[in-house]
Amino acid sequence: MTAFLATGGRVLTPASRDATALAHENGLIVWAGSDAPGPALFPGAERVDLEGDWVAPAFAECLPEGLGLAAAAARGVVPAALPSAHGLDGIEDRVRAGERVVLDADVDPAQLAAELTRLAGEVGGPAVARCIPVLVGGTATRNTDDTTLAALAAVGTVILLRPLVDDLAGTDIVRIAASGVALAASTRVGDEVRPWDALRALTSVEGGRGLSPRAAFTATTRGARRAAGARDGTAGTLTPGTPATFARWQTGELAVVAADDAVQRWSTDPRSGVPPMPDLTGPDPVLRALLVDGLPAGTTA
Repeated sequence: MTAFLATGGRVLTPASRDATALAHENGLIVWAGSDAPGPALFPGAERVDLEGDWVAPAFAECLPEGLGLAAAAARGVVPAALPSAHGLDGIEDRVRAGERVVLDADVDPAQLAAELTRLAGEVGGPAVARCIPVLVGGTATRNTDDTTLAALAAVGTVILLRPLVDDLAGTDIVRIAASGVALAASTRVGDEVRPWDALRALTSVEGGRGLSPRAAFTATTRGARRAAGARDGTAGTLTPGTPATFARWQTGELAVVAADDAVQRWSTDPRSGVPPMPDLTGPDPVLRALLVDGLPAGTTA
C-alpha cells in the first residue's frame, strides 16, 4: 500500500505536542512530527496538504447496536463494539472463562466492587482485569463512594459515561477519574451520534466538576477503545504503530482550557504544556475526512 505523508496541519499525537505532519502506510501510523523532515523521511510518499486542519483520533462509539454507520462516519465516529450488557448473575462464570464483563446501568457499583474483589482474591487480580469490566453509566456516576471507586479501579474497571443520556448534574467526574477508574464515554443519543455535544456535556456538568476538553476527548477515543476491549493503552491515539484511524477537522484557533478553582479559562498560551483542542464554546468543527485503517471511511482494501 502507498505511503501517505500529510503536512501543514495540527496533529494531536503523543509523539509530539507540536506535530504538524504525520505519515501512514499499510493502514498504520508510522510517524508524526514537524513538516520539515517529512519529505526526506518519506521521499516516495503520496503528499497531502492539510491546509491547517486539525487531525486527531476518530471518535469511537462503543454502543453501536442499531447505529447507522454511514451517518456515524459523517460525524467522525467509528464503531468500537461493546458486548451486550448483563447483570451480576453469571459474572463469576464469565470471569473464570476469561470473557468480557459488561454490566447494566442499574447494577449497584458497591455490589459489583465486592464481587470483583472476591473473584480477584480467588482467580487473581490480573485475571479479572483481563475481562475489562465495564459498568455502563447510570448509578456508576451517582454518589459512588471513594472506597468503592478504589476497589473498582484495583481490578481494572471502566466506567462508561453516557453524557447525552444520563443526568450528570452534580456529578464530580474529576473525582471519579482521580480514583484510578478508567473513563470511557459514549457520543450517542437515540439513533444518532453527536460527539461535540458529548464533549460539551462532559466539560460543563451543572453543579459538579466536569472533565477538561482533553480528558473528555480521551474518554471518547482511547477510553472507548479500552471499553471495547483494547488492552495496549495506545488504541485510540495517533501513536506510531497504531491503526491509521483518524479524522481531519476544519476548525478555528485551537485553545487550552485550564481550571482555576471552579472556573474554566480558555487560553492559547503554548507554555501550558497541554495539547490544544478546538474551542467547545464555538461551532462544531467541520469534518473534512475520516480514515479507517488508512482508507477513506466506507472503502475496503
